Order: sequence, then structure tokens, then C-alpha cells
Amino acid sequence: MRVTNPEIIRSITKEWKGSRDANGRPLVPDDILKRMTLVTTEEAWGTCRRNGYHFQFTGDWLNLHPERVIVGRAVTCRWVPTRPDIHSSLIKQGEEDNRIGGQNSWVIDELEPNDLIVVDLFGKVFNGTFAGDNLATAIKSRSGTGMVIDGGIRDTQRILQMEDFNAFVRGVDPSAIADVTMPEINGITRIGEATCVPGDVVLGTSTGVIFIPPHLAEEVVERSEAIRLKDEFGQQRIREGIYTPGEVDREFSDEMNEDFEEWKASRLG
Repeated sequence: MRVTNPEIIRSITKEWKGSRDANGRPLVPDDILKRMTLVTTEEAWGTCRRNGYHFQFTGDWLNLHPERVIVGRAVTCRWVPTRPDIHSSLIKQGEEDNRIGGQNSWVIDELEPNDLIVVDLFGKVFNGTFAGDNLATAIKSRSGTGMVIDGGIRDTQRILQMEDFNAFVRGVDPSAIADVTMPEINGITRIGEATCVPGDVVLGTSTGVIFIPPHLAEEVVERSEAIRLKDEFGQQRIREGIYTPGEVDREFSDEMNEDFEEWKASRLG
């Protein structure tokens, strides 16, 4: 197991101008993460597409709590089918690094508050259960968010009872994780048809999971807030009988835009 060279992550995420952790991972501010919880997948997707990021969304999940939104900074890990020479080498390295427990525990130990673990287990469910209730509890305790696992989980009935936590997984199974090895923590990761980079803002909704490049996170939030404000204005004017639905549900006229700016100034104090 290795943590990706921090200089590689710094180079890939050079458009991010904010703070980073010791491994070079961008640290999007907590305020942006909090505001992100109100963003829809479509709004985030639209901003990513406008900026040339076409492969950030992945769907078709088993979402344990579709009504719960999870947001956090991506901490990634990649797994491969076990090969003896790789596995023995990584176990030895783990011992030298004073790693404790199974390899799935090693990446959990990397988590900080408002991180969100993203696990590439290549869709494996039987013998591909990354976490049960004990490790899910550790993930919740360390990050306070949830988990995105391109693989399986076990102890699902217990995990379902956990408050303020959610999991996006490919399936559930009573088997334990087996016959896999984790060669990398915080590397570039493929989840479904999407690419996730450490430090991406992960937004999980009832629609699916989207990985937002850190330098676009503030733009995503601001655009979403602008859309919500415009929708609030339009719906109010419809109720007041000032505009028709057809007038509101298209590009505003100059007169409507002027009305909106005056309403917005009053609304925002």
C-alpha cells in the first residue's frame, strides 16, 4: 500500500489555490461543504460540464437512505484482486508503517472531519464487503459523513440504524472482505464511469454521486444559490398573478430581470 506522491496530487489540482493537507490533498472550506448540501446533482453536473468535466457523475447505487444527502472531501482507496507477491509486499509495508488491523482499517485511519471515503472495489459484493457496522462506526466517528463504496457492505441492518450517516454501495452480503488487496490510498480513482481525485467534493443525493473538482466547488454553490433565489422570485410572482408560468419558465425579459434585481435587493436586505 502506498499513499500517492503529494506532488502528483498538487500537479493535478493546480487550479486549486486554497489550503491542502500534508499529502497535497485540497481542503475545500467547511462553509462551502455546508452550503453544498442544498445543491442538486443537476446543478453540480451542469457546472462541471460547462467547465469541461464530463465524467464526474455515477449512478445505479444502492442508497441506504435516499432522503439523506452526504457531502465531504474525497479520501480514496483502490483495491485489486489478490496476487501473492503484491499482497505480501503490502502487508510487510503496513507492518513497517505501524498500520493496525486489516487494510480497510488503514484508509479509515486517514480520515478527518468532513472527509468522505471513496472506495474502488471494482463492483465486488460477495467477499467484497469493505465495511460492517464496526468499521462504519469508525468512518462515522472520524468523518461525520458517510461512504461511497464501489463494492459491498455487511451488517447492513445495523448500519441502517446509524443516524446522520449514509452509504452508497453496489450491494450487500453477509460475507467478509476476502481475496483483495489495497495497493493505493489517495490516488486517482475510477468509480463507475466517473473519475475521482483526492480532495474532490463528493455530493451524494437520491440521484447518485458526483465528484466536484475542488476549484469548482464555490462556483457550484454560488450558481445553485442563484438558481434557488430566481426560482423563489418566479414562484412568488406566479402566486401573485404578476407573471404566467410560461413567462417564468424561460429566459426572463428585460422588464422581469429589472423586477428580479429589485426584489433580490429587498429580499437580501
